[in-house]
Amino acid sequence: MDNRLYAMYLRKSRKDVEAERNGIDTLARHEQMLQTFAEQSQFHIGKIYREVVSGDTIAARPEMQQLLHDVENELWKGVLVVDVERLARGDTIDQGIIAQVFKYSETLIITPLKTYDPNNEYDEEFFEYGLFQARREYKAITRRQQRGRIQSLKEGKWPYNKAPFGYERYKLPDQRGWSLKIIPEEAKIVKMAFELYAYEHMGYSSIAEYFNNLNITYRGHQWSYSTLQKMLVNVVYIGKVKNGERGTVKKTEAGAVKISRPRNRNYDVWEGLHEPIIDDDLFNTVQDMFATHPSKPVANALEIRNPLAGLVYCKMCGHKMIRRPQDRCKTMIKCPTKGCRCVGSYEHILEQSAIEALATYLEQLKMEEKKTIQKINPLEVLDSELQSVDKDISALQDQLNNAYDLVEQGIYTPEVFLKRSNTLQDKITDLENKRDDIQKRVDNENRILNKRQILIPKIETLLDVYDTLDVPARNAMLSEVVESIDYEKTERSPQGGPYDNFTLELHPRIPVV
Repeated sequence: MDNRLYAMYLRKSRKDVEAERNGIDTLARHEQMLQTFAEQSQFHIGKIYREVVSGDTIAARPEMQQLLHDVENELWKGVLVVDVERLARGDTIDQGIIAQVFKYSETLIITPLKTYDPNNEYDEEFFEYGLFQARREYKAITRRQQRGRIQSLKEGKWPYNKAPFGYERYKLPDQRGWSLKIIPEEAKIVKMAFELYAYEHMGYSSIAEYFNNLNITYRGHQWSYSTLQKMLVNVVYIGKVKNGERGTVKKTEAGAVKISRPRNRNYDVWEGLHEPIIDDDLFNTVQDMFATHPSKPVANALEIRNPLAGLVYCKMCGHKMIRRPQDRCKTMIKCPTKGCRCVGSYEHILEQSAIEALATYLEQLKMEEKKTIQKINPLEVLDSELQSVDKDISALQDQLNNAYDLVEQGIYTPEVFLKRSNTLQDKITDLENKRDDIQKRVDNENRILNKRQILIPKIETLLDVYDTLDVPARNAMLSEVVESIDYEKTERSPQGGPYDNFTLELHPRIPVV
């Protein structure tokens, strides 16, 4: 006789999170529903797993991990859920893992509508089909949410839950969506941070220390280097909204999915509905200073001894490489991460390879400059496109005005006018969106053109005088033209060399286009 008890699994969905904002306790409601069902069916519940996060994967759901562990050990005769979608809505691999664990442990999946026996061929197919449908619905919901967020951003709204320092979210009256409202006390601090950096030439750490000494807090927390760094590049403070700055990147390592959120320099920006805290001139001054005066890789009290200090990153783990002297003649650049498989290299060989890579990049820049001169100027093409779009918008506006005249003269009925005006307005909206996209391309072309004109002579000067400079000066000049260098070396060099059996990926302060 099988005397095992039953378990209950409760999980919030995204819809439930929205419902709870309106005061509905979803988990409690589902628990009461399943408790009533268990009593009627005489199922004795041994444990309730309450998942309070809305994770898409097993890795993001600790209670699901514990449930699968217990099911594998055949602790439960069956597991009660409101519906099978609560078990898995993530990718196919997660769904397969869950189905397999329940099948091999012969554990029932029980819902108020149906009991699934994973070892019954028809129940197994029905269960897998239910998970498949849940996955399709999940993807459809995700696409709708993404489209809705982008549309809100194009309208200048703020679709995110958290407001940046200096602002608070507020519901837009008489329409869907949210925007930002200035918090005067915080806005003064934001403006002070920009002014201290631009006019007093104080760095991130110095500004953070200055605020902390004045007992000025960052919403109850101490100011930090990273907090100031993010603030001073945030376009929200000049009245814009953005998307894609920290996109999610998924990679598989040893069969496991790892998620990272690297910074994306080419994110999308739109005009926001909210009031700016910083004017464009001050913001641009700060951004120009970032481009020409990068932060120091070591503290002021220390002398820079590595010409590549602050520039070289381990491609395997992402950490910044550090200098490790071995003896008078041998100094290594190594990854500081314990257990990282990346092999270090001699400093002078790494430096030589970086300079050679920079020289190669300079030639690429010059070639691109020649191509730009010889081929059709992209700015002229884009300007022509802008004029064409503006002309089309003007023509549609004239048609819309004519429609108003026709309805006033009684030629158009209200129904015909409404249909006609909606069609024209949709076309105007599409063209305005197209115009915004073209304008962003114009801004990007101007930015690349201006930076290239500055960067080419800087690199040429650096290469000409590099051998005459001391280490701090080499590092300062390299930092002006190089944003970072990704380094990877998987095997140790054989005795006697070669010692340059590594790869370098140079990330200059302007991409080759």
